[in-house]
Amino acid sequence: MSRFPIVEHEQVTDPLAQRVYDEIKAELGFGMVPNLFKSMATSPRFLEANWNHFRSTVLHGKLPRTLKEMVGVAISQHNNSQYALNVHLHGLSALGISEEVLRMLVADFANCPLPEREKSVISFGLRAGTDPHNLSDADYQSLRDFGLDEDEIFEVVATAHLFTAVNMYTDAIALEIDAL
Repeated sequence: MSRFPIVEHEQVTDPLAQRVYDEIKAELGFGMVPNLFKSMATSPRFLEANWNHFRSTVLHGKLPRTLKEMVGVAISQHNNSQYALNVHLHGLSALGISEEVLRMLVADFANCPLPEREKSVISFGLRAGTDPHNLSDADYQSLRDFGLDEDEIFEVVATAHLFTAVNMYTDAIALEIDAL
């Protein structure tokens, strides 16, 4: 059971929180507000800040959302963060990623049928989120060799930062996985 209340849309009375819920429902693409954000509704400014952080990191930028969510899956799996792992696997499925790719992403990444460029991005993102002190110039150069520019590499690091924080938050409050 979550250590913070899960505030359903019809329970929200604060105008700021109502606006953010409406944005999430409209922009996230699933027509619902995930428990991650529902757990923040008692603090509307915190909710707004975290929605804006998520939106600007995952929904905007040069890299595809699906690739960023795969970085999130890798970090969440490494951290044994069940909320983010399950929610983002479901999200990737809803965004059209095949069950085979999703299964291999978590069970046998080395043999996952993704292009090497995407696998390199995911591996780099995992290291940025779990072992940042050991990233080297060669790791950055490897992404450049795959054609990523500085903005895209920044997005990978920003994505790793976001999902590391999401894992910490959802695990600390024992957030319940959304009923999907």
